Amino acid sequence: MNDPNRNDDDAEGDSSQSSDRGNQLLEEFRQQWKKELKPNESVADTTGDVDCESSQKIDEDKAKSLFTEAVELEKLGKVFEAMNLYRRAVQIVPDIEFRIYDAVKHQTKPPKTERSTDDQLNANFSKCDTDDEDLDGVDLMERFQVAIAKSECLFSRATDPGVISTAGLHFSDLPVEIIFYILRWVVSSELDMRSLEQISKVCRGFYVCAKDPEIWRLACLKIWGIYTGDLGEYPSWREMFLSRHRVHFNGCYISKMSYLRYGENSFQDQFYRPVQIVEYYRYMRFFSDGSMLMMTTADEPAQTVGKLKSRNARNDVLKGHYRLHDDVVVIVLKRNRTAQHQYMKQSRRGSVIDDSASSSQSFYLELNILPSGSKRQFNQLKWKHYAIIQGKNQVKTNFELTASKYPPLLFSRVKSYHSYSESPLQ
Repeated sequence: MNDPNRNDDDAEGDSSQSSDRGNQLLEEFRQQWKKELKPNESVADTTGDVDCESSQKIDEDKAKSLFTEAVELEKLGKVFEAMNLYRRAVQIVPDIEFRIYDAVKHQTKPPKTERSTDDQLNANFSKCDTDDEDLDGVDLMERFQVAIAKSECLFSRATDPGVISTAGLHFSDLPVEIIFYILRWVVSSELDMRSLEQISKVCRGFYVCAKDPEIWRLACLKIWGIYTGDLGEYPSWREMFLSRHRVHFNGCYISKMSYLRYGENSFQDQFYRPVQIVEYYRYMRFFSDGSMLMMTTADEPAQTVGKLKSRNARNDVLKGHYRLHDDVVVIVLKRNRTAQHQYMKQSRRGSVIDDSASSSQSFYLELNILPSGSKRQFNQLKWKHYAIIQGKNQVKTNFELTASKYPPLLFSRVKSYHSYSESPLQ
């Protein structure tokens, strides 16, 4: 029964207390629920990460297996089967090739504290990219010979597992006699020693082959002939070739002359006299067999050097021979009457007289071989003597060699001269 004495204020107080109690219980339930829920979430997240990493690991292992199998197939020459496996591996892991290469590289990498012999040789060989003057004190020949003796192979193969190579013979499978014969074709009968020096920078095997004494001995005999002699003061045939005075064969020696020529006075103005500047070039091309060409023309070098490529040049090119005597090159050239100037005289008796011999000219030249810089040996020819002998009476005319009329000839390399080899060095 309701208490008659209880008023409305007491009823309102009881309801507020029960409401507060309910809110307190609800808040406690929420806190307890959050505590129970958080550990489950962390466990679920960890499980998800583990499953993801495991899946990636499985995919990477599968891609590695496919890629490795493709490499083996390619070595056997089965290129199409290998391409399919490569494609499947890249579809699974796009950068699988780089991952395999990095993994193998880290496995085969030597400790930093130890430096292998090959690394030392490669470091020394990197110096070969410079000129011979920068190699003073570095005996690369001895180092490479020791390394080749240890490996028992002239040319080393690629041993990096990350490098993919197709099936086939390696250059080192050729007999060493064939390799030397190939190098003689590189040098050729025109003595293209610059190409031989370029080949020596490829690897240590080519470096040793390019220093073969027999090749350099034949090159010296080709230039100096019976005047070659023995080594004497030179430590090697290569040193003789590089140090002894000679001329270059892979280009032209060119000089440019210019002078002023006065014209005739004008009939209208007697005080005016025209002046013309005359410019012309002189070209000299030497061959390894002792022959040479000389040409004097007003044409630029770009238009003229092609005319001197072959020994069988045109009639306007002087042909002759040269010999080397210490630091002097002696040249003898001859010019005969051309067909259009030759004529026959009819004598009173009806006999035929040939007058072509009376107009022949012989040119006798002597030039000093000088360097044009600290690293450009034998690149300059300076005039020493110039004379012309002509006619049956051998009339000799000597020229005064002034610096303005006969400047030194400077060497310029022409790539097309040695674009191909006609015969090997013999």
